[in-house]
Amino acid sequence: MLYRLRPSGRLTWCDVPGYAVCRADDQPPPDWERLSWVPAETRAFSNDLLRIAVRHGVRSGSGIVLDARHTEDLGRADELRCDRIAAAHARAELRSGAGGQPVGVLGSDTRWEAQDWERTEEAARKAEADLAEILAVPVQPHLVTHWRQLGGHYPD
Repeated sequence: MLYRLRPSGRLTWCDVPGYAVCRADDQPPPDWERLSWVPAETRAFSNDLLRIAVRHGVRSGSGIVLDARHTEDLGRADELRCDRIAAAHARAELRSGAGGQPVGVLGSDTRWEAQDWERTEEAARKAEADLAEILAVPVQPHLVTHWRQLGGHYPD
């Protein structure tokens, strides 16, 4: 899957294998604008997404095209932590509705809950480390220049 970032803040995607971006050195270069792009519904445009794009993307006529695989860890740590907090709140609500009595087999097992929190935090730290590795790649200055020439703001 590919994402196309445009300075208008619109993020679009198309169902083309990401390795197509890796072959961007092909001559002549692909005409990315000819692909069937549709608005992205599961991911929003963000400065962090743009930071990834100027490191791993390629120029297109209207923006920057990026292999979606580079975005997998973007926001993942927060998502893991928020899901875990929501599950803990749901369990607490079930307990309060049951008069404080254990709900389910593991309802009152605080050791299990502590282990689950630790597993979640470990996965979140891994996602943060993976994202840091993606952002450690140097910026491609020609992509920042291209972005600015299209009227986009790069958050430095």
